[in-house]
Order: sequence, then structure tokens, then C-alpha cells
Amino acid sequence: MSFMKKNAVRALLAGSALSLVAFRASAQDASAGQERVLDEIVVTAQKRTERLMDVPLSITAVSGDQLNKQGITDARQLTKLVPGFTYQESNYGTPIFTIRGIGFLDGSIAAEPTVTAYVDQVPLPYSILTRGASLDLERVEVLKGPQGTLFGQNSTGGAINYIAAKPTSTFAAGATVSYGRFNSTEAEGFVSGPLTDTLRARLAVRGEYADGWQKSITRPGDTFGDKRFYNARLLLDWKPTDALSFELNVTGWQDKSQVQAGQLQQFAPQQPVNPFTQFVYNALSTAPIRLDGARWADWTPGTGRKHNNYYLVSLRGDWRISDDLTLTSITSFQKLVVRQPFDPDGAAFDNFRNVVHDGLVKSLSQEIRLDGSTERLKWMLGGNYQHNVANEATVLADDATNGVVPTPTGPVYQDKSAYIWNQQPTTKAIFGSVDYKLTNQLTLQLSARYTEHTNDFNGCIRDAGAGNFGVSTATAFLGLSELLSGTPSTVGPHDCLTLNDVTFKPELAVRKLDEHNTSWRTSLNWKPTLDSLLYFNAVKGYKAGAFETAPGVLASEFDPITQESVLSLEGGAKYSWRQRLEISGAVYHYEYNNKQLVGVATYPIFGNLPKLVNIPKSRVWGAELELTARPIDQLRLQAGVSYVASKVLKDPQVPLDPYGNVVSYVGEEFPNTPRWQFTSDAEYDFPLSGGAQGFVGGSLSYRSKSNAAFGERPEFALRGYALLDLRAGVEWDKWRAQIWGRNINNKYYWVNVSHILDTVARFSGAPATYGMTLSYRY
Repeated sequence: MSFMKKNAVRALLAGSALSLVAFRASAQDASAGQERVLDEIVVTAQKRTERLMDVPLSITAVSGDQLNKQGITDARQLTKLVPGFTYQESNYGTPIFTIRGIGFLDGSIAAEPTVTAYVDQVPLPYSILTRGASLDLERVEVLKGPQGTLFGQNSTGGAINYIAAKPTSTFAAGATVSYGRFNSTEAEGFVSGPLTDTLRARLAVRGEYADGWQKSITRPGDTFGDKRFYNARLLLDWKPTDALSFELNVTGWQDKSQVQAGQLQQFAPQQPVNPFTQFVYNALSTAPIRLDGARWADWTPGTGRKHNNYYLVSLRGDWRISDDLTLTSITSFQKLVVRQPFDPDGAAFDNFRNVVHDGLVKSLSQEIRLDGSTERLKWMLGGNYQHNVANEATVLADDATNGVVPTPTGPVYQDKSAYIWNQQPTTKAIFGSVDYKLTNQLTLQLSARYTEHTNDFNGCIRDAGAGNFGVSTATAFLGLSELLSGTPSTVGPHDCLTLNDVTFKPELAVRKLDEHNTSWRTSLNWKPTLDSLLYFNAVKGYKAGAFETAPGVLASEFDPITQESVLSLEGGAKYSWRQRLEISGAVYHYEYNNKQLVGVATYPIFGNLPKLVNIPKSRVWGAELELTARPIDQLRLQAGVSYVASKVLKDPQVPLDPYGNVVSYVGEEFPNTPRWQFTSDAEYDFPLSGGAQGFVGGSLSYRSKSNAAFGERPEFALRGYALLDLRAGVEWDKWRAQIWGRNINNKYYWVNVSHILDTVARFSGAPATYGMTLSYRY
């Protein structure tokens, strides 16, 4: 075990010991004044309101106040709070969530995740929809392990529940303004209160602005990666009678930021040099490389910014039929319009640049459930329907080594292409759960969900005109079609050019995925005291099959992969002492079948292209421990440590590394799955004159090394790193002022490495930032 790993575990154990030693002193001090204790956390992880201490699941729950103190404003920063959770951003700028090694690194807008997010139990079926979910929160709950029985498929890794701050019974308002490095300016505010005796409202808004933090290697003074984001949410709570209530949520956001550019790591051509591609070799083999800091990168001048617009409308109704019976309906519709150009290849050259990347996502969902209880029994029965539309269209400028296409009249070079991918997944499910008290201390939980899932897909490559150096896609592919089929073909201006695998004639590839599964969960939990819990869970969960958003040279590239499944066995314990100390821990073992992976397939003409594959058999086992303590009134401590050991047990049909070399994955750990993660936070406050209160605090997070891809190539290594954040400030009356620094050690680290056509590029984390925040609450 490395020095950092040992220190992480030692810090957690030392914190526990110091907390226990300090409890006696704190108990004695409490007699002199008001005792300050840990706030009791209430969660809805099982779709009912319960104390966190009573829920037999591994959950990290963080209050909105703690999120604000640590400057957590989006999902990527949850890595500072949640051991076992990792975040990556794909080459295309879409977020990838992984919990305990269960993740799916697919950059397309329509990639269905293994960790699904929810806002007040409304599903956000694609990770790109989560960008504004952190606005004005009461808390966030991160559930670990398969959550398929209550939350549906596509949660084999876990679920993230965002709980919005609700309208208040009296008038309340607040505002927060932050300013920091790179002219980062963030402003957030809310107003809340009753409109009538039965109607309450809460309006929250947020804006984020920052200059580009990346610096061009070849153009001094040119920057990239700026931020322009605006977010708003309106909540209306209407309670016409004591038994009937409704909650309306109208949310919208707009993102005009720039997608992060890559850092060129090396030139790795797809195909050998030839007269057509000599210019590519000349440009990329001499492209400058700087890997001595997070800010260095490069991109083609003129690369645009996002124009992403989103809205969500949801309505929840609860009818309390009797004291022991409640009917709940949750209806939602959401729409995202995407224009998201990006340039991830790391060079100031059009090797791989999406000039246009457009998308449309629409999602309609409906859930109805009935839950009831008796003295010893709690039960729930419900149904769910969800229909999504997820369309993508992209225009790619790709001056690459794999652009030479053979035709009857000789080879031609094409360096610009367009693609479309259209999907319409539909999910229907019924679910139920039973909690039965065998004794006053021993409870048996059983739950199951049956799901039917279909997905209608079509996609192809289309003409985009001629690029800077070559012929049009239509000229190249019609020539290739004639060469392979023996007869010429004609197409219209926007017709498909993907070739049928048998006839080699252009076509629109049409596919359908039709699957069903039954997720289930059984749990036995024992509460020897009110503030302790022991549990054992056996859970089976599924993630839906998927289609590859590939170039589509041949129609077979769009053949789907099958659904994956995770069987989880987990034992855990929770303990609370006088609201001064809370400890929870778990050990688990996963049997992971048909893990989905965006791998590589090698084609004779175009070289290595993305291809979805299933890894037949893998396993994961691990352990977690989390601690929250207030050993003395002025000091709050939090720490967590996670150990994850993942391993591939059986290879897919043709296991390839990122360069298309045949390797074996057996025995390898999953990409982006560090064995060790450590999170911690501490804050100490003290009185000042005039009734003011001072505070100092900080957080330390650490993750050990991992790899960005299978094959164990050294250039795809993700080094381990530790990040240190500090804060200090003062509170008085209704004001709070704080200065802060994040990644104050200015650690250079990266979270992804990709082989993108002819380059290997890495994607770094943000450098050191610092600033100040001023808040007011009325």
C-alpha cells in the first residue's frame, strides 16, 4: 500500500479515535450552554421519508448547506464528497458517472447510463440532462449498488437523487455571489413563501460566467474552456385539502460554454503514410506537445461553443386515501436541444473536430404507485412508462490518415463527413415491494420490477460536401460501393451512404432492440437499538442494451449489444451515538455479466473505429467506511474511504487495445476504477466580537491510479492524485463571507485519455482556483 493510501486510512481511523476521545469533554461542556449536535438526515431513497440511519442501503447524503460551503455546484465535484464515485467527461463533453466501478463511457447524447440521476424522483434518463440539477438543493443522496427495483433499469451502478429545496410556509429569500480566478462569477438567489393559504411557491435562479482557463500552445494569448451557464427553477406546492397535495416543477437552463479541448500526448496514426496523407503526417508529427501543466492545450481556431437549451415540467400528486394508504402520481416531460461543437484531438489541426454536433432529446415519463402500511407491514405497488426520443446529427472535419477510399478509377481522399443517429427507446415496468417486521428489531424486505424495453434505431453516414483537401463523402462512398458491388449507385443530396454488408449498396441502417428483465432485491436488517442497524442485501439489476453512434461505414456497425446485469451481495452496518458520531460501512461482491464497453473494431480501409462490445463476465468486490462527527461543539468532521477491486474474468470475442492490437482483458481492472478513494472535510468555528462567528475549514480528497482503457498501455494511465481545498470566513446576523481556494496545491492531473483518430489526447482537471463568496439569507 502506498504512502498516500496508508495515510488516507490512518486519517480516517485517527479521526474516529479523536472524535471518541473528545466526546466526554463535549458532553461536559454541553452543561454550560446549548449543545450543538449533528443534524438528523432524512432521505427518500426507498421512495418514502425515512431516517438515513434506518435505511438498509449504502448511501452518502449531503445537505444543501454543506454543498454550498464546499462550493459544490455540479456532479463532477461530488467526487470530493462520495467515496466510490468517479466522474469523467467524454471526448464529446458529456458527463460519465461511475459508482464502485460500474460505469459506461459512451460520449453520445443518447447513451443510457449505469448511474441514473433524479430530481425529486423525476428521472433524468441521460447524463447530459443533469447539468442544472444542483440548483437550490435541500440535499443530494447518492445510492450505491443496483437500484433497479424502485428506480428502474440503467441504475446498475447506483442512483443520484437531487432533492430540491421546497417552498416555505413563511417568506424567505437569499442570495449568493462568488468571484474567483479566470474572472469566474457565480450568482444565485431564491425567493420563497406562501401565495395563498393553500399555495406556496419558490423561485430559484443561478448564473455562471468564467473566462477560458486553457491556453493555446501555438497561439499566445488565445484561451478556451470558458463558461456561460444560466439556470432557473419554479416550484409550486398546492394543498387544496389535508389529504390532497400537488407539486409543480418548471425548470430550464441554457449552456453556452465551450467544451474542454484535449492535450496532445502523442501522434498515433491510424494508417501508414501515403501521398494523400503526407500532409497529415507533416502537421501532426511536428505538432507541439506540452504536458507540464493543466492549462496547456490546443484546438483549431474557430471551434465554437455550446448552444444547449433545456426545460423540464413535472407534476406530482399525492392523495392520502387514509392514514395508511397513499396514491402517488409523477408525470414529467423534458426537452433538450443541443448544439455542441468540440475539438478533442489536442492539435491546432482538423484531425477530429466536430464542426456541428446537434441533438434533440425528448422524454415523457409517468409513474403511478400505491403504498400502504399496517403495524408490521409496509408495501408498495406501482407502474412506470417512459418514452424517449434521442436524435443526433454531426458534421466532422477529419483530415486523418484513414481517409483514403478505393474506387474503380483509383483511390480518392475524403476528409469531411456527416452522420445521423436516431433512437426511440420505450420502457414499461411494474414494480412492488414489501417490508415485513418479523420481530420489533428484525425486518425482511422484498422487492421486484419487471421491465419491457424496446429501442427503434436508424442511422447512417451522409454527404457533407468536400473538405479542405479531399472529395465529398458521396463521391468517395459511391465509388467504394461501385468497386465492391460491381454496379454504380446514385443518391440524393442528403441520402445515406452507409453500405449494406451484403449488397454494398447505400442504405439507412434500421435496427430494433427488444428486451425484458426482472430486477429483484431481498434484504434482512436488524436494529438492535434505535440508532444502530445491521443489514444484508442480495440485489439483481440491469442496464438496457445499446446502439453504437459509430461512423457507420457498414450497416453492421450499428448492430446493438445486449443488456448487462449486476448481481450484488452486500452486508453493512450503521451506528449513531448521541447525534455526535455517525459511522456507516459496507462490504460487497458483484457478479457482473455482459459489461458494456465502447471498444475498437479494425476495418481494412478505415482502420480502427469505435465498436460496442459486451464483456461476458467480470467481478467487483470492495468495502467502504464513512464517518461524520462533532467531537466538540465548534468542530465538525467528515471522512470516507472506499476500496474497489474489479477484474475481467472472460474476454469478449475480439479484445483489442485502443490501437486495434489483439490483447486479453482477463485479469485487468476496469477503466477509470481506482482501487482507493478518500474524502474528508473539517470545519472549526469560533466566536468573534459583536456576535459574529468565524470559521476555518478544508477538504482533502484522494484517488489512486487507474487506466483510461483496457490494454494497460502506459500512455493511457491515470495517475493517482490528491486535491486540497481550504476556506475561511465569518458569519454575522444574516450574512456569510468566505474566502476559498480549490486544488490549492495546483495538482496537475487528468481524468481521461483517448486515442482520437491519429492522436492520443488527455483531458486534465482544473488548476488551482481561488476567490471569495458573499451570502445573505432573509
